[in-house]
Amino acid sequence: MAAAVGPTSYEEDLWDLQVAMSEAPTMQDLPTSPDLEDSYFECDDRLIEDDYMSAADVSMETTEAVCKEVEEVHETDEAQRLSEGSEPEVEEEKPAQELRSTERKREYKRKFDKWAREHAKIITDEEIRLRKPLPTDEHLSLREVLRKGQSHTITDPREYQLELFERAKKQNIIAVLDTGSGKTLIAVLLLRHVLDQELEDRSSGKKPRIAFFLVDSVALVFQQYEVLNSNLDQPINCFCGDMNPDHWGKSTWQGHLKENMVIVCTAEILYQCLMRSFIRIDQINLLIFDEAHHAKKNHPYARIIKDCYIPGDDRSNRPKIFGMTASPVDVRSNFTQAAKDLEGMLHCQIATTADLALLRMSVSRPTESIATYSRLPHPYETNLYREMQARFGDLEILTKIFRYAKEATSQLGQWCADQVWSFAMAEQEALKFERRAEKNFSKTQDTKPVEMLDDEMNRLREAQKFVMNWDFTKPTENGNGLSSKVLTLRGYLNLIFERSTDARCIVFVDRRYTARLLHDLFSRIGTSHLRAGLLVGARNGEPGDLVLSVRQQILTLNKFRKGLVNCLVVLSQENIGHVRRSSLTFSSSPLPLQRRDLTFLNAI
Repeated sequence: MAAAVGPTSYEEDLWDLQVAMSEAPTMQDLPTSPDLEDSYFECDDRLIEDDYMSAADVSMETTEAVCKEVEEVHETDEAQRLSEGSEPEVEEEKPAQELRSTERKREYKRKFDKWAREHAKIITDEEIRLRKPLPTDEHLSLREVLRKGQSHTITDPREYQLELFERAKKQNIIAVLDTGSGKTLIAVLLLRHVLDQELEDRSSGKKPRIAFFLVDSVALVFQQYEVLNSNLDQPINCFCGDMNPDHWGKSTWQGHLKENMVIVCTAEILYQCLMRSFIRIDQINLLIFDEAHHAKKNHPYARIIKDCYIPGDDRSNRPKIFGMTASPVDVRSNFTQAAKDLEGMLHCQIATTADLALLRMSVSRPTESIATYSRLPHPYETNLYREMQARFGDLEILTKIFRYAKEATSQLGQWCADQVWSFAMAEQEALKFERRAEKNFSKTQDTKPVEMLDDEMNRLREAQKFVMNWDFTKPTENGNGLSSKVLTLRGYLNLIFERSTDARCIVFVDRRYTARLLHDLFSRIGTSHLRAGLLVGARNGEPGDLVLSVRQQILTLNKFRKGLVNCLVVLSQENIGHVRRSSLTFSSSPLPLQRRDLTFLNAI
């Protein structure tokens, strides 16, 4: 009797696989017990990473894939048997109990689980690579942003850098080199030398000492830290006022001094640390002053030297000093005396390279030119100014706003002058006026009734409401309402950015309000290829002044380096640090000598 023809092994495999998958639990049914040996799926972390795929999604996709593979294998085997002349495989009918045995189901389950895990891992990795967005600079820390955008590793110092480094090893000097010539790299070479000597001293049993790299602005703390961190093997850290070091005790500082061999910070932080005896001057082996020309009068650079460096009796324990600047003085008269005063203050000798021709070959200097514009009118009162003066001119707290709004009519034009009120009376800025009024009243509350404060607060709110309801005109392309000075600057910018270009421009201004007004103006009427940015520092100004955090400044500078911002409006006293590839620089007034490599805008 011929054997009954039952389902082939392929059909049985496929049927059992489909049955197993139809009985597979969902994510909600997965067991919570740690013993997962008899579960349908093992909860692999990669299956649920970032929620790209649920276990159920993987189950459906992998089921179809496995079935397709089983089909392809069966068809290949069947074609091979037919080509060899073999008869189709006919199996004897087996008991249903044997076909549905637990062992067979478990075997299928193990094979499928192994396959599913391997394929799900590939799919998940691919999904993460394709779908997971890369973190933007806004989501990175300051140090990560700087590390991502810059590389300052020294590979081959130039001859003039080595020349000044050798001099710095022998005596205290102030290195005078042009902007962009690599003064910081000389400091790196000196730090390497001093730190190597420090390691030898420590190994011979001497007390540990530390080096300080001092800067004048918060933004430079992070920039210079990244330069040093990329070139030094020893531990290094950086501190600024935003980290609230004023609240640190002696134990905190002792921990930092023990863990690091170099600290980058603003000069005020080190000065306070010395004055509170958290560190002594003989515990410092090297003091580096960035922008050393600031060491005068009551600047923290000068206070560190006068109050902490000079009083020491044992000169052998004093730290070595190295200063850096593009110009040793920033005065316009008695240049020689100012240079001598700086040398005396820092106990250094001003030094530059002996071969200036080599320096000129290494550093390209821009061409300096003077742009002219028509004579500016005298300051005058706009309609908005007259209305504000009539209604709220007696409010003493608004005196500075009245004064600047009137001056702006001459320097910037009517449109900019009216925008001053828009900035000053914005909701958050108006709150600053109210807080200042309360503070002023608290100083005189013994002589003034509280009703006077209530009246002043109510009138400030009325002033804000009046300005917010004022019909401000938009700046026009023909330049109505703008001064000849602003129109000249606009003409230059339009010429530069009339088409797509890699050019970048810096505009220096004297006031925060001016910086904000020009940034707002050129964002409105600039060409489509002009991408304006703003850099005014983190110092608190008057109500209406835009104050940028350190993070915002770093991100803005990083965008400027990348070309995402190509026209940067900068407050003159803000040091923008290592900004390169600026094609053109404007200033509304002559700048100090260390910035005389600029293009100026001056009146006829």
